[in-house]
Amino acid sequence: MSEREKVAQQYSTNANLRARIALHDRFSRTTVSYPHWIFDGYAFGDDADVLEVGCGDANIWRENLDRIPRGWRLTLTDFSPGMVEAARAVLADRAEYAVADVQELPFPDASFDAAIANHMLFHVEDRPRALSEIARVLRPGGTFRATTIGLDHCRELREIVPPPPESQWAKTRERFTIEQVEDELAPFFVDVEIEPVPGPQELHVTELEPLLDFVRSRGDVEEEELEPLRRAYEAEVAERGFFQVSRASARVRARLPASARKA
Repeated sequence: MSEREKVAQQYSTNANLRARIALHDRFSRTTVSYPHWIFDGYAFGDDADVLEVGCGDANIWRENLDRIPRGWRLTLTDFSPGMVEAARAVLADRAEYAVADVQELPFPDASFDAAIANHMLFHVEDRPRALSEIARVLRPGGTFRATTIGLDHCRELREIVPPPPESQWAKTRERFTIEQVEDELAPFFVDVEIEPVPGPQELHVTELEPLLDFVRSRGDVEEEELEPLRRAYEAEVAERGFFQVSRASARVRARLPASARKA
């Protein structure tokens, strides 16, 4: 199975994504509402053509429906038809939708004032091509927003239940991480800023099943492989009342140079 096919299978519906979001929503210790904090960073003004690539099930939009300016004209895209339909269920006619690969966007040059790529570029094998496409469809001076993870993100789970080296789960730790963002964006964007989510980064997990569901969502693990995680969870909860999972997540801000010219 090709890497493209693995991604398509992993995100054919929003079930795996929901399992991951649920763990963070329930056991995060951050001092802010994560969806609100991400939305606060958009700041596109009152009137803007906004593109989101890899929109998933539109979770950020769902949690901020009453905060979307009337003057924002939204276009949501995803590689997965299932995700696009999940997003459509959230925003209905408030947005336009397209099934699209970020490496080959079906839009004319300079179509958008802003582009969003939340927690998705680490799934893209050819990031230079994807970033070039995002830059192409942005107007000169346009805004780019993204979120991503760091190398330490969910470290304990990867150590206890290691993913296969060639799996998507392993590949996401090699691409567009917090530690790599500036270098990857430099050929295309300026004024790059990386801001970690505020407050304590760790998850304090006090229920086993959401933890197991999170690892199951990888799609590369058999039930018997979860036994070490069960034992580790029970031992740590017995010792200090919770199982700790490291978290490293940040929002990224950047800008297309105002002097950018399209080929």
